[in-house]
Amino acid sequence: MRLFDILGVLYEPINSLDNHDHLLTYIEPELNADGTCPIYKVAGNSYDLMQYVDSAEQKANLLDLLARLNRLVRWIHIKSDVLWFGIYLRHGDKLVKYVYNGEMSKAEFEISEEHLEKSINTRVIMEKQQYYIPDVDTHVGPYYRCDAKVKSELCCPIFGPDGDVIGIFDSEDHRKNFFDDKIDFIGNKVKRAIEIFLEDHPYMTHSKEFDINEDNYSKEIKAN
Repeated sequence: MRLFDILGVLYEPINSLDNHDHLLTYIEPELNADGTCPIYKVAGNSYDLMQYVDSAEQKANLLDLLARLNRLVRWIHIKSDVLWFGIYLRHGDKLVKYVYNGEMSKAEFEISEEHLEKSINTRVIMEKQQYYIPDVDTHVGPYYRCDAKVKSELCCPIFGPDGDVIGIFDSEDHRKNFFDDKIDFIGNKVKRAIEIFLEDHPYMTHSKEFDINEDNYSKEIKAN
């Protein structure tokens, strides 16, 4: 699969007659008392992405972003058969899930050293590197398990043009070693396509929500 083909999915025109308002909200599962996602899920509250919009223009930009990214995650599912794929963007000290394909899951992840040992998502954004767990049952190290059926996971940082991590994408499957032959497609080409797309999308460039003050842990990683 070529990078050109992936970019084509993102940049294909949006039909102005289509209504994409349903993408502005999604259902979170009821969370555990400590804020973690339970293994066995019950529908909880609705998460509203409009909280990150401050004008009619930005709502239109957000809808365009969601429509294109949603199209991408569904296309990735068709092309790779991956069972769960989600794209998160960084808002200050938290990661926010924008689009996903698969079972409902937690909407926000805290970005802090406290959560490094609890969440691969947090570790990826703070250490600025990809993590691949081919077999979660034999994995040694931090792992945030919110689905007992998941057997493999690939999580990648999304970089902005200045080198800051502006988000991540996470992919999971119920088959061990699922991503062994998909690292180039998902971990390299899909990652680069998302970065190119977000770099000049008006939702990103017209918002102060994505101004990043780098945490001390990330600064130490960079220094070393």
